[in-house]
Amino acid sequence: MCVRVFANISAARGWHLPLLSSSFWGGQASDSARVALKLGNCVAARWKSSLIRPHVTIVATATRSQESNPSQAIFFSDAGLNRAAEMRVDKTKLSEAFDSPEALVVPLVDAKNLVKGGKSVLVEASALRLTNADHESAGFPVFLGLSNSTKAPVFAVNLEKVPSSAGEERPAWEDGGEWIDLRRYGSQLQPSDAGLLAYARGMLEWQTRNRHCGRCGGRMIAKDGGHSLHCSLDSCKHSAYPRLDPAVIMLVACGNYVLLGRQSRWNPGRYSLLAGFVEIGETFEMSVAREVKEESGIEIDQTSVSYIASQPWPFPSSLMVGFSASAKKNKCDPYSPESEDNNAVAVSPDKLIVVDELRALPQTSADELELEDARWVHKDLLRWVLKGNPLPHSVEFSIPGSYAIANIILSRWTESKREDSMWAGDDVISADIDEGVFEYVLMCLSDDKGREKLIVRGNSKLAYHSDILTAAQEEVKDMGLQVSQLGGGRIDHNVKERKLHVYSSSQAFGLANHSVTCAILRQWYPFHSITLAWG
Repeated sequence: MCVRVFANISAARGWHLPLLSSSFWGGQASDSARVALKLGNCVAARWKSSLIRPHVTIVATATRSQESNPSQAIFFSDAGLNRAAEMRVDKTKLSEAFDSPEALVVPLVDAKNLVKGGKSVLVEASALRLTNADHESAGFPVFLGLSNSTKAPVFAVNLEKVPSSAGEERPAWEDGGEWIDLRRYGSQLQPSDAGLLAYARGMLEWQTRNRHCGRCGGRMIAKDGGHSLHCSLDSCKHSAYPRLDPAVIMLVACGNYVLLGRQSRWNPGRYSLLAGFVEIGETFEMSVAREVKEESGIEIDQTSVSYIASQPWPFPSSLMVGFSASAKKNKCDPYSPESEDNNAVAVSPDKLIVVDELRALPQTSADELELEDARWVHKDLLRWVLKGNPLPHSVEFSIPGSYAIANIILSRWTESKREDSMWAGDDVISADIDEGVFEYVLMCLSDDKGREKLIVRGNSKLAYHSDILTAAQEEVKDMGLQVSQLGGGRIDHNVKERKLHVYSSSQAFGLANHSVTCAILRQWYPFHSITLAWG
């Protein structure tokens, strides 16, 4: 349902809007439009405030998320519209659409959108009474499409200035609203609201950057409902169309680890997938390999590159194209506990993969011009963070929110191949340790169906290894899980310096395999330096 707010805004004098001339719409122009044609095709117009009782739509029209394509999960991609491209070339239909009482306009000022109460604001086009003015137009109106729910035509218009910034009384339709930067605020909107505003912003920013012909410098004129620009000089006749800057964003995996990077300008602890623009002469696959190598020093298996999804990113005109790829692993022999210390309590061979996986990770080397850091992060830790859980010991770590394609790609990866293997043990954190120096126990968590995982527990308040085992058993008792010990030792955890040192043994349980323990700790402490000693 469309929510309409009626208000008299006679104080809206001085606010300027691009005139809708017949050269843009075609067909019969209104009286005010015919006057404007004598002054030129690109003329700003003054709101005839004495005649206006504009209607404002706080968009619950076609832009409610429940009215969007249910299969569309990518933010900024669903505008809730049928783009109706066939109408762009029909000048008569465009003119009739804008003059219809159902027509709505998405207003923008300096690339900012108007929102009110967390929803996008659309002004009814029927409320715009336009006359000629002595200002150059800020841009041409753009036909965005037809509302999926109401079939109302929706347009975007670039305004010259915010009405209330001109020293005049704030118009009623603007009252209570806020002009926002969609890139920063967009994640707080419903996906379909954000998609509509992104579409409008992207089109109008393209017009703004192409006001003059790139070939001769002449003034550009809009056609096709604002979706093409043409040089006004007959000697040139150059045409311009909206262009996208394709960029690749890639999930590079090595076993259960994913490669993440951060830029120095980001908030502390913020990491994301690597990304970069496609260069001339490159395929997407070539760009993935080049960007990963340039930014992190990691080489990928180019035959492993696979498309995942894409996301419009109109800031100003990018298209993020998501891929997955596999890193080339370090070549190493399978881990053998006997090569380190024969006295360690035996761990079943299938559990030793945690060590092999860690040893297979290639060393990262972040390009200082591109990234501040690049490192491998384990799938279990990412899954934990994606559920909204903080890291232990107040370690700062975050990834982009659900509005970003990086989040979507990471979420899909962490949950892939899990439906048939999900069990209660997934909700038990693998490494739960204290600060300072304390005893620890390596344990095997299991259920009645034979599913198992290794966990590490250490607590400075528990003096004996047996107490740590008992506490772990109590922790999972109500989950129908069992815990058995695989030896123990001690851990020195320096939180401030982010250092972990594993050493010593347990008189009651024997010596734990410290290499296995360190591999598990590495999964949950990717920013720590981790060492061990067998003596």
